[in-house]
Amino acid sequence: MINDGMLGNKASLIALSSLTTGNLNSKLRKDAKPYRMEDILPSTHEYIVPPMTEEEKAIAANNKLLAFARMSPNAPKVF
Repeated sequence: MINDGMLGNKASLIALSSLTTGNLNSKLRKDAKPYRMEDILPSTHEYIVPPMTEEEKAIAANNKLLAFARMSPNAPKVF
């Protein structure tokens, strides 16, 4: 609990990454690619956000496809 708790390493890394990315993104031009946590702290990104399993990747791909199909003006209300 101490390592991953509110006072532990995970909370510190999340705070550090959000402050750093926010600071760097505020200085970017409007057309530049924004910084993300994996750009700033790549070694700790997998610790904070674990990689998706194959099943989670398939579910995410299906959800993205459904969202794309629903954007059509003539799309049915229920899929």
